[in-house]
Amino acid sequence: MRLVGQRPLHTFLLKAVGLLLPYALVVVARHLDCLYILQLERYKPDRYADWLRRQRWAVRSREEIALQLLTVAWAAVFAGMWSLWLPQVWFWLLTGYITLARYRSLQVSQRLQYTPRAVRVLAVGFGIGGCLAAGGLALAALLPSQVALAARLVLGGIGGLALAGLLAPWSLRLAASALNPVERSIAQRFLAEADRRMRAYPGRVIGITGSYGKTTTKFIVADLLGSRYRVLKTPAGVNTTMGITRVIREELCDEHEYFVVEVSAYGPGEIREVCDIIHPCLGILTAVGVQHLERFGTEAAIAEAKYELLAALPAGGTAVVNADDPICLMLAARARTDGKRVVLYGMGEAGEDLAVRGVEMKASGRGTRFRVMTRGGETESFETRLLGRWNLSNILAAMAAALEAGVPLRAMREAVAVLAPAPNRLEVREEGGIVKILDVANANPRGAQMALEVLSGFEGGSRILITPGMVELGPLEAEENRRFGQAAASVCDYVVLVGQEQTRPIRDGLTERGFPADRIHIARHADEVADRLAGIVRPGDTLLFENRLPDTYLEVRS
Repeated sequence: MRLVGQRPLHTFLLKAVGLLLPYALVVVARHLDCLYILQLERYKPDRYADWLRRQRWAVRSREEIALQLLTVAWAAVFAGMWSLWLPQVWFWLLTGYITLARYRSLQVSQRLQYTPRAVRVLAVGFGIGGCLAAGGLALAALLPSQVALAARLVLGGIGGLALAGLLAPWSLRLAASALNPVERSIAQRFLAEADRRMRAYPGRVIGITGSYGKTTTKFIVADLLGSRYRVLKTPAGVNTTMGITRVIREELCDEHEYFVVEVSAYGPGEIREVCDIIHPCLGILTAVGVQHLERFGTEAAIAEAKYELLAALPAGGTAVVNADDPICLMLAARARTDGKRVVLYGMGEAGEDLAVRGVEMKASGRGTRFRVMTRGGETESFETRLLGRWNLSNILAAMAAALEAGVPLRAMREAVAVLAPAPNRLEVREEGGIVKILDVANANPRGAQMALEVLSGFEGGSRILITPGMVELGPLEAEENRRFGQAAASVCDYVVLVGQEQTRPIRDGLTERGFPADRIHIARHADEVADRLAGIVRPGDTLLFENRLPDTYLEVRS
């Protein structure tokens, strides 16, 4: 079978595959990257579209667009000159592989999770891309008949793939929107299964929420209860409705006497939705602050969302609340009015009837010593490897919950002594004589200040801060980052800022406090941090990695 002149079909097909392969790889990579961003935005098309508008050059650089358009233009000019096939081959291969070589993945701090939903969206997105590529072939077939069929097919294939790659971000948005009815139906089925399971569950449920501290508190509660009961906790990072639902359906057994659930929210009603399924009998409120202010709009809206956990408790249900947080105290008073039993914990020395009080805290770079007093008159001394005042607050919250569950205070000493930090939350590692403090969950103003307090306890070498700053703080973001810079100036010997523009307020705060400019280093993105550290880090130094922004907030990389 012949296709063009005396050239066999299989020869043409091999050449065509070689030409189209680099473009096909770029198209696939772009779809996967866009799906990853969509996943980070919790498959919400509107938020994903907002990200695309802000970061349009992150997905498709100007150079990539220019190369792809140049390739199509070259093909259009020389499509009818099959005798010049060799220069065309080399040109197409050159631009294709340059495009592929310049490709930079958007998956930096995390990786795409191939969940069933992700696979469904990807399949539909590829289907849309395939239609674009097929459209290119169809248009190529309409070219003048004197143009060789092979040339028309290659032109159409490359043009269609280029178009599919350029439009990949919007193909994924269209796929997510089209699948929304299907996903709602699947979600309702899973929610119904989880609801039936929880109605039959004979154990007790402890819900934990707060603007910060909830993950660490969850781990500590599970450890303290684990000395006496069989406990299931939701895994680290699982705190949304569908994530919790999956744990209920796949892991929760009647043998589990306690189910400890971390509950989070990016908007009003999300905590209530979870509580309608898990029916907590005890709720812990760790703090209310400005984290995610951009999503909620006001601090009052954040407080209202956190109160949804306490409101979901049954009449007489127990609310364990942080008395050191003034907004939490206001919500505790509201909970009493609503008929809940309120148990307060904290480190305040007067003014509140604390069920659990932490006193005589002595912190070092290796851990914390403290004493606990209960309203019933018990007192015990404790040691923990966890660092910082905020972690002590988390321990007190967990102790209050464990006391409510019948665990004696004295019986908690061993469990507290062996507590390990939740992953990436003031987690300390030592490598080659260098201490690394990883506090890279989404940062908040209070947590960032506490992390600097922990860093100040390390002595011997230089104290080095690496941070991209804080996000999702709405109108307070610039001011809070500036304050963070001011605080860092009195603690750190060097500061490495990740992102030229987003860290400008931190840099302003540092310079306002007289921090030497030659000790402020800027990394354009996370890949450059190691290069900046190479010239300043020595054995004996302590590095604080404060926050790791979701990749949706990374600045465009050149």
